[in-house]
Amino acid sequence: MAKLQSLREALSEAPDNTALLLLYGHACVDELHLEEAQEIFTRVLALEPNRAEGHLGLAKVLILQGDTSAAAVRVERILQRDAQNASAHLLLSRIHLTENQRVKALEHFNRAIELDASASDPALEADLGSPPKASSQLKERSSNSMESLMDDESIAEVQSEIFEDPFDETTPYEWRPETFYAPGDGERFRVTFSDVGGMEALKEEIRLKIIYPLQHPELYKAYGRKSGGGILLYGPPGCGKSTILRATAGEVSCNYFAIGLHEVFDPFYGSIERNLHQIFETARANSPCVLVFDELDSLAPDRRHVRDSQMRNVVNQFLSELDGLRSDNHRILVIGATNAPWQLDPALRRPGRFDQAIFVPPPDDAARLQIIRLQGRDKPIAKLDEPTLVKATVGFSGADMRWVFDRAAELALADALHSGKTAPIHMELLLQIIQEHAPTAQAWLEGVKQNAPATQQDALYNEVRKFIQQTAAKRQS
Repeated sequence: MAKLQSLREALSEAPDNTALLLLYGHACVDELHLEEAQEIFTRVLALEPNRAEGHLGLAKVLILQGDTSAAAVRVERILQRDAQNASAHLLLSRIHLTENQRVKALEHFNRAIELDASASDPALEADLGSPPKASSQLKERSSNSMESLMDDESIAEVQSEIFEDPFDETTPYEWRPETFYAPGDGERFRVTFSDVGGMEALKEEIRLKIIYPLQHPELYKAYGRKSGGGILLYGPPGCGKSTILRATAGEVSCNYFAIGLHEVFDPFYGSIERNLHQIFETARANSPCVLVFDELDSLAPDRRHVRDSQMRNVVNQFLSELDGLRSDNHRILVIGATNAPWQLDPALRRPGRFDQAIFVPPPDDAARLQIIRLQGRDKPIAKLDEPTLVKATVGFSGADMRWVFDRAAELALADALHSGKTAPIHMELLLQIIQEHAPTAQAWLEGVKQNAPATQQDALYNEVRKFIQQTAAKRQS
């Protein structure tokens, strides 16, 4: 009962916190407060209709109320959406055993253990009579039997397929993007611009180059403008460059390719250039599209400081693809992001390539306020003083802000585990963590000061200098 009371107090501060609601619902089930548990799990599903834990909680209540048929229907619907849900298989095993369907109960129990070895229900396992698990010896015996049935010619044929020559010209080379979102892919909408604090100028630039042209093609044609182009994002780590790249996928109604370095680099001579060409050819064949390169400095370093001839060839190939010498890059938006703009080849900045460079600084007051609201919405925080937090976090990156809230939740959770009482996160704890944390962007800004003298007239560094001056003045005031 003390546990229920402490959870009620925490919920009074954050009534829509689904994690706390689930804890409270399961606690009610443990205390056999079934009607209250049913009400709580229903609230969870009202907030998050597809939350599997909420459906499983209701199913447990239905089982205890004797309505195993309704419970089975609810669990089976979960498995239709996610066949890999070990908890659902475990609960369905209990339902089948209750209905005297032992074979099905064993099947779902073994499936749950196969999916998650840590999944356990000692009472269910005892009722099933220690169900047998799959035998590795049986699998090995089956494998050996198959080998004995294959003659030498068959084995050689299989080996030739496995150890295929990567340079065999008879096999057409085709690059397939690992991170690809088509227009109708539901996964892409998990993060949108509304989840990104601040950076309004950058969001509008992306809209101008790829979103608005698709929405208003005639207007763009009237002004002689084409969609696509290049945008370079630079700034300290943890300030949202990768997040804005991910959010772009949720905003644009076209194909989206995010290219990882592992999809480009290759140990064989000439393969990197070929990979780059295939990437751009795939983008051109699937236009309109957004092509994203994170950690751009690794792919296009300054050729004046590169001794390796192959790496210089890679930069040349990349520049050639950006120019679209043999093909048209119309309706392809290329976005590159880097933490070290001083390491990029200067030719990337030429008009027609990454001609639009946008500095992504640590969030300003308005952006930090939005981040505070985003981070605080799913945590039980008592009397959140937003203006005080905004003032205390000048110079903090988005990652710094997220860490502050996560650390506070971690410490509050540790207290709850040791004391047995669930309590909300207090402002005093947040401010203490902020005071003890040094902004991570400071080291990056020091690096800019060391590299700026060689490029005094570069507008890229002028933006950074302006930010440093404004931050210093704000801290003094």
